[in-house]
Amino acid sequence: MNVPDAENVHPAVMFEIMADNQAALLKFYQSVFGWKVEMTGGFALIQFPPVTRALFGGIGQAVAGKAGWEKGITFYLEVPAIDETLLERITAHGGTIAVHRTDMGGFVFAMFQDPEQNLVGVMEPITNAVPSR
Repeated sequence: MNVPDAENVHPAVMFEIMADNQAALLKFYQSVFGWKVEMTGGFALIQFPPVTRALFGGIGQAVAGKAGWEKGITFYLEVPAIDETLLERITAHGGTIAVHRTDMGGFVFAMFQDPEQNLVGVMEPITNAVPSR
């Protein structure tokens, strides 16, 4: 088996959210997270400021019917804090909270469904190393 070396691990570099109603979903993300977009060829591109930080990911065993554990791909957005202000802003703009604030000992996250039922996570800045298991 050919395993890539540590310098060639192929980190995530982009995400896309495909929508049935692009304008409405774009309004949701702009209202909740303040995203600025540039329309290019019918696609709303979001430019995030450059940062240097570690990215971690995982592959888990799917559990049907359990929010956050169902088969699929989820990405997480970094937020300063997962507090009532954020959760209320998500629900006020048509999202629903799927997983409430959860402290995993090395990181804190929550998950929501946007108005088109896409599952998205939010995560507070990681201040401790993620514990090895």
